[in-house]
Amino acid sequence: MSTHAAPPQARRARVPHALVAAPGAAGLVLVVIGTFLPWLRSGRRLRNSYETDGAIRRLLEPEGIAHTALSVWPVVSLACAVAIALYVFGLRVPAVVLALLIALTAGAVAVGALSAPTIHSVAVAATGPVTTLCGVALILAAVSIRFISFVRDDRRYR
Repeated sequence: MSTHAAPPQARRARVPHALVAAPGAAGLVLVVIGTFLPWLRSGRRLRNSYETDGAIRRLLEPEGIAHTALSVWPVVSLACAVAIALYVFGLRVPAVVLALLIALTAGAVAVGALSAPTIHSVAVAATGPVTTLCGVALILAAVSIRFISFVRDDRRYR
């Protein structure tokens, strides 16, 4: 029997990836679902985030961070799929980084939507933004678990 500490590769192999993969994938799926749920109520019509995004860009012509967030919004669903694929194919660090970027972007857009005022017959429909924020919370939990386990393992074997 050897008394040597396990090498870093063996140590990291013991970290249960399901602790990161399950909430992370569930969060990414919830973000995608949230984008297709109602975000805006205009009279009697409900609009999903993509319809809302287009209307806001056409009518309000936002600038700065709002413009940037709305510009990348149409690729959020694709980015979620890419993050899951990266993780499945073993590219875990890029997957986690991409998931974090998705969470920050989707979270900012959802919070912005929920904080928007009601103007006449145009109001926020909370279903989409709240579902998206639930997904963001799961993604952030998964990223945190991954980061904490990495830092803890790194400190233990220095």
